[in-house]
Amino acid sequence: MRIVTSCVAAALMVALAGCSGVNGSPATDPSSYVPTISDAELLTLGRAAVQCLREHGVADMPDPYVEDNRLKVPDDEMNAAEEKAGEQTWNAAEEACRETIEKIPEGALAKEEGGDPEPPGPEDVEALRKMAQCYRENGVPEWPDPDAQGRFPIKGTSLEGEKPEPGSRLDTARKACEQFWSGPVGIS
Repeated sequence: MRIVTSCVAAALMVALAGCSGVNGSPATDPSSYVPTISDAELLTLGRAAVQCLREHGVADMPDPYVEDNRLKVPDDEMNAAEEKAGEQTWNAAEEACRETIEKIPEGALAKEEGGDPEPPGPEDVEALRKMAQCYRENGVPEWPDPDAQGRFPIKGTSLEGEKPEPGSRLDTARKACEQFWSGPVGIS
């Protein structure tokens, strides 16, 4: 049950698909990842998940916050809320809120003990190519294909400093293309 704190030391659920990372490859420099969702959208999704848990018996679920483009909750408060609710209530709340929780992109969840989500890797290249093509078709014509390691060669381009703020072209493309990829994006 501690995956919740691990995956969402930010808050949210053991039920989250694949909290251990996208592909099991070792994490690299956390600064090489770009968020796939704005902080405001991430916080809205986190609040919805927490509210759902509260409504289903986890009354002391702490409020989430966003730090470094990752959704988080205080570990000690998370542990206390889970313990107070009890395993049966926790599991039932988790199941009832699964759909809400799964809306949170996997890469946006902070991990316990300062770990970062694992980046995509070679086995994700095909999905990332589809995402890249979709970005190009949805207002970001200069979005490159991923390299063989699943990273996008963006450093040194005009895309490097661009943020996916609400309403931006990156945000619009992300929303249109998350059917292909909603996890973290590695850049090189």
